[in-house]
Amino acid sequence: MGRGLRDYLSVTHDVLFQRWICRRVPPMAKIGDEDVVGLNVVVTGCTSGIGKAAAVEFARRDCNLFLACRNAAKGEKLRQELLEMVATSSGAKRKNNFRVMILDLSDLDSVVSFAKNFNGMGGPLDILVNNAGVFAMSAPRSVCFGGYELHLLTNFLSNSLLTLLLLPSLLRAAGKGRPGKAKVIMVNSKLHQMCTGFNYDDPNYESPGSYNSKKAYAQSKLSQLLFTNALRTKLLDLKGGSKEQREAAERVQLMTLHPGNVTTDVVRTLPWVVQKAYGLIMPLFLLTPEEGARSTLFAATDSNAHEASREVMNYLNSNCQPVLPSNEARDPTEAIKLWDWTMKEIGHYLSKEVKGLFA
Repeated sequence: MGRGLRDYLSVTHDVLFQRWICRRVPPMAKIGDEDVVGLNVVVTGCTSGIGKAAAVEFARRDCNLFLACRNAAKGEKLRQELLEMVATSSGAKRKNNFRVMILDLSDLDSVVSFAKNFNGMGGPLDILVNNAGVFAMSAPRSVCFGGYELHLLTNFLSNSLLTLLLLPSLLRAAGKGRPGKAKVIMVNSKLHQMCTGFNYDDPNYESPGSYNSKKAYAQSKLSQLLFTNALRTKLLDLKGGSKEQREAAERVQLMTLHPGNVTTDVVRTLPWVVQKAYGLIMPLFLLTPEEGARSTLFAATDSNAHEASREVMNYLNSNCQPVLPSNEARDPTEAIKLWDWTMKEIGHYLSKEVKGLFA
């Protein structure tokens, strides 16, 4: 059986038996054992789907929640919903702080602006959830900021840049006098295994006939895994920054996860009749956004999640269990190669402070 067929069957099995695979995962409210009251949490793509479900649960747990979203009106609507929710709930431990901050991952300038505003507050960032992403299923190739292909920029380059730019705040959280660690959660996808390697010769699929949405999406998710693995290695052996920053860098936990196959608006680019059929049939097989957000909450709030997944490069499945990502995602040589390529693309957007950390 060829590699392509094995991967296709694996993904199909994951879709059809998703609920059985996740049958032992508890409700989201019962996931995690760490007290996150008062911690600073950034969730991207938080106005719908998995991101919104995660944001709601973080709000219930009395975090300082930063709602990173493209649309200010939608962000404010969510903020009001969260305020009403905690106002009517019993047992609230503190006054909640929910703040809307504009972030458009299809624009690197927006990423820089967001990070500058957040770092400028001077506080720690305890948990960064890189949830926002795009899968323009069956849609034609789309180019955005800087001529980058939509999936490459939104799912990979912007998430990588955001994480790097927020390192000063993450290091503050992992420093002395804080809980002693910071967490970065990358919401990935099982579809990363459909990509057998980054296309350095044509990363934006400019060659005629080379593009399809599944291929571009899979490449963006494999890239996210490789870059995260490279960053983990870099942080464990940080060359620049102060002694305190180097010590704190060792306590920054990077985790990636497959949230499962979830009923979201990912089919919005498909024909209307297909969308209707999807809405009627697929909920029988797929997870709800709340169920899909469980792996995110597990990675963020379970005290053993990072250590228990160390041997699989801190990759979690939708059942909140450690699982090996693809062979390509685990290649350390390829991770550093992609790191170097990425730095050529986004390095000039990095602040002087962040550049100094990797000097």
